[in-house]
Amino acid sequence: MNEDTITRNYNDLLDRIAGILASARTKVVREINRTQVLAYWEIGREVVEFEQKGKTRGEYGEHLIERLSEDMTKKFGKGFSERNIEQMRKFYLVYSQKAQTLSAESPCLLILQTLSGELAMRDRMPAFARYC
Repeated sequence: MNEDTITRNYNDLLDRIAGILASARTKVVREINRTQVLAYWEIGREVVEFEQKGKTRGEYGEHLIERLSEDMTKKFGKGFSERNIEQMRKFYLVYSQKAQTLSAESPCLLILQTLSGELAMRDRMPAFARYC
């Protein structure tokens, strides 16, 4: 083999390996985002179910969100403001009935199916729900 052929073959190998890594990184990011969305949906479910044991949300619900925000922020850092936890709660409420009819374990699938029919809905979804 001459030097040009060796260089071309090496460059082809390098491009294939780079493609494999780029594809893997994209898949990892998607899976992380999907897992995060599912976790937020589950957090919303936990909050709603906790609140509904008392039948109404009322004042305690507001204090619950505030208390969860403080405790979760201490335990996990950023990302658990009162607004974020309230969005997780709303996220669950919006998609809970729809998800049960499709698959209780896959709200991401439901969101993607909903978005394919109603792209405008994406703008009304919490920011964390846009990454499925």
